[in-house]
Amino acid sequence: MRYIYLLLPFAIAAACVPAGAADHDDGGLPAAFALMAGDGRSLALGGAGVALDGLPAAYYNPAALATLQRNTISSTYRALSFDRRIVELGYGRPIVADAGIGISWTNATVDDLVGTNYAGNETEEITNSQNVFVFGFGRDAGVDWVQAGIGGRFYYTALDEGRASGYGLDAGVRASPWEWLTAAAAVRDVAAELRWSNPLGDESGYNYAEEVPTRFLAGAGVRPWRRLLLTLQGDVGEDECWRYRAGAEFWADERIALRAGYDDGSPTLGAAVLLPQGGYTVVFDYAYAEEDFTAEAAHTVSLGLTF
Repeated sequence: MRYIYLLLPFAIAAACVPAGAADHDDGGLPAAFALMAGDGRSLALGGAGVALDGLPAAYYNPAALATLQRNTISSTYRALSFDRRIVELGYGRPIVADAGIGISWTNATVDDLVGTNYAGNETEEITNSQNVFVFGFGRDAGVDWVQAGIGGRFYYTALDEGRASGYGLDAGVRASPWEWLTAAAAVRDVAAELRWSNPLGDESGYNYAEEVPTRFLAGAGVRPWRRLLLTLQGDVGEDECWRYRAGAEFWADERIALRAGYDDGSPTLGAAVLLPQGGYTVVFDYAYAEEDFTAEAAHTVSLGLTF
């Protein structure tokens, strides 16, 4: 009976796909780097993070902050093709029973971009730095098996002499009616936009705004066995088709986990090592995935500390 719930989020997603929707195209969207970010655990599970618990999962669903039991610090480094890299730092803590807060900073950078003029001649080197700061709060929603959360996002981008900034809202809910099942849904970047100033690098004062597409995520986590977790997720942005993700996490013992996933056609792999030391615990996560358009390998390493 429990396996029926695995199909529920995707049945709902399939019924909601708009006719004629375009395929997902992360590379052409404002703040597209935020769709490529994630920690080692969620990326090894195919990016299916909306129903996970803990601090890193709050990047997908702020309701996950309600599951924090201890102070948590997380850090992630993701190496991409063409010398691109994404770095994430986060901190979360419980504030009262069944409630927690968190903050994270994600930076995507590429150096030594070569600028050209209209004739195609090289001009100067350009550095592109994109940032998002995420603030969130999660707590139980009146019953101990339902959590809800809300968050805010602040974007800041620097491309040569151009600057852009903007705000957006996140909200999410997760429910665990049984120990073996968690269902979750979240919405990201509500009313978000990037407003550019001086994008041409001159003193014209020209500026414009780009709308960041709102994204909806729905998924589930099923634990048919104490050592095995299965995750599923569907997510979609405006004028996109649904993107489907899935993953499996198997704990060989109390300290070592093996992971594999599916990210809309691409395989993912990963592992984790948990090292308890007295009053704190160190967690090392690794994920391998393929980039959407280049098919190049993307390696992600995360380090977490709870105390």
